[in-house]
Amino acid sequence: MFVGLSWKEELVRLAEPADGRVPHAFKAHHAAVALIMIGRQQPLGRYELCQNMSIGEGSARTLLKRLTEDEYTNADGKQGQKLTQKGQTLFGQLTRDIPLGLFLDVPRLVMYEYAYANLVKNRAQKVNDGIRQRDEAIIQGGYGKAGATTLTYKGGMLTMPPGSFDILSEYGDEVVLVIDSLKPEEADVVVIGSATDANVAREVSMAAVMTLFEVE
Repeated sequence: MFVGLSWKEELVRLAEPADGRVPHAFKAHHAAVALIMIGRQQPLGRYELCQNMSIGEGSARTLLKRLTEDEYTNADGKQGQKLTQKGQTLFGQLTRDIPLGLFLDVPRLVMYEYAYANLVKNRAQKVNDGIRQRDEAIIQGGYGKAGATTLTYKGGMLTMPPGSFDILSEYGDEVVLVIDSLKPEEADVVVIGSATDANVAREVSMAAVMTLFEVE
């Protein structure tokens, strides 16, 4: 078990290369996305996982191998991968903090064609101006190819940091869709990753979310 480690620390550890080996093509946020997909759709086949990630078949295979070696997943015959009891524990910790993620059509809130929104529970106090999340999305998705919009729910309103402007008046349809789809509560955060590729949008959203869980 990952005694004493947070879910983020454990996923970072999983993505680290063994001593003297070439670094993996996948990173901690890819491992988080894969774990959530397996947990929500299990059993999940390798082909389906590859189709829904941007890292390529070889890297996806390596990621699944790492999850299996660390006893988070195992094969369910030819049906695909399922979470072990240990995997269910990690999945539970992850989805307690990030319980919902969806592709949404919110063009005025994002810069790129595809948008994936994650709901993050009780982390509004960790958001300053949203720049840290935007920059992480750009780093992981590529300059000119990806970004992130961070929103906080405070006082019954969805606002865009650093101010407390109620964006409903300016982005009405998109804001209503976000609220109806994700149902944020007080002090929650919505991180919308966007990209020119749908899989990348989901992945950079998770990368941006993980900046809200820095080890203190």
